Amino acid sequence: MIDNEEYGYRRTTLRVLLAVTIFAASFFAVNNWIAGFHLFAVIEGGVAAFWCWILIFAKSTKYLQRWSFIYLCTFYFLVIYGILITTFKAGLFSWLFIFPILSYLLLGIKAGSWITFISVSGGLAVLGNMVWVDNHEMHWIVMGNVGFTLAAIWSMVYVYESKREYIFNHLREQARKDPLTGLLNVKALNDTLADTLKIAQRHSYPVTLVYIDINDFKQINDMQGHQKGNEILLAVAQTIQELTRVEDYAFRYGGDEFCIIFPNCVHEQVRQTFGVRLIERVKLNLDNLTMSIGYAQTGPSDFCLPDTLIHRADKNMYVVKSILKSSDSFHEWQSGNETG
Repeated sequence: MIDNEEYGYRRTTLRVLLAVTIFAASFFAVNNWIAGFHLFAVIEGGVAAFWCWILIFAKSTKYLQRWSFIYLCTFYFLVIYGILITTFKAGLFSWLFIFPILSYLLLGIKAGSWITFISVSGGLAVLGNMVWVDNHEMHWIVMGNVGFTLAAIWSMVYVYESKREYIFNHLREQARKDPLTGLLNVKALNDTLADTLKIAQRHSYPVTLVYIDINDFKQINDMQGHQKGNEILLAVAQTIQELTRVEDYAFRYGGDEFCIIFPNCVHEQVRQTFGVRLIERVKLNLDNLTMSIGYAQTGPSDFCLPDTLIHRADKNMYVVKSILKSSDSFHEWQSGNETG
């Protein structure tokens, strides 16, 4: 799935390319009509009009990659058709040089590689056919120059786009992580929970959210120092990661609070497996550190909103915390079932 930043980058690129090529297609349509290539001129004019239609909604369409693909296909058809019906002197083959650039800019590495391979192979095949039929305007040396130039452009664009996507994905991943614990952060929680609930609703399976708060964490910071507090947060985060499944999502919600999303799990299953093990492991390894844990489930039939599910888990956590505060002996409690 392409995120909003990536869509914005590719959306701007498509709109600029449309504006430039609409002008170019219109200009050459007039010239080709004057030169006697009436059918080609009509096709160019029709394609330019079609691109104008794409340009109108390119700013807001949800199907940006699909329309980028359609734009590239119509552009490629126009160039190849022009090469076939005009003379070599027209220089239409020079447009082949920008297809590797356009493909990677608009579609990224995977789709861009396929489109580049098809467009470059097809373009070279058309030029090779002109040599094969002994076109006096074409020579094998020209074919070689075109081929090596396309290969050089393709290689440079591939390296650039690979590095750009790597850096972009790395920065995006860093922006989603808590710098101290390495868990996902609260921004990632909102996005991930919304996506998880959409998938769960589509497949009709439950989702359980766990809300964890470390008891008396402020006292630990005040009495033992923030360094000790950070060590405890790191230890709790590591324990959470060790006890969750690959398909689960763990987050540092803020301060001494953590959230975990358990797709396709009812709350009782999570409480009896993850919850019990977490309490035992933390007590054993962290000098009887205690936590308040709240659970909230939604689905598999009726689903609540992400904010509602977080609020319910938070509320259940505070119920546990209030019980612990009013208890004479400090034992672990966990909240009851809540389905929404």
